[in-house]
Amino acid sequence: MLNGQIGAVDAILRDAASQRPIRRQRTVLRPHRGRLWWWLRVPSDELKAPSMTPLAPAAEPAVAARRIHGLLTAPQR
Repeated sequence: MLNGQIGAVDAILRDAASQRPIRRQRTVLRPHRGRLWWWLRVPSDELKAPSMTPLAPAAEPAVAARRIHGLLTAPQR
């Protein structure tokens, strides 16, 4: 799902039976080390605002997608 107002992509893992969302991960494009990178928007229980973590260069969407898939399907702690 693309949010054009803030330039974000939301990856949503859905339940196979009901198609209800189980988990979400927001990713945005931002500068990093002089290039455009995909960043994870990570909510933090300790902070009032979410933090950002660099994920992969924008030119490598397959790497970003693979890492996001891993985050969404990993067992929750």
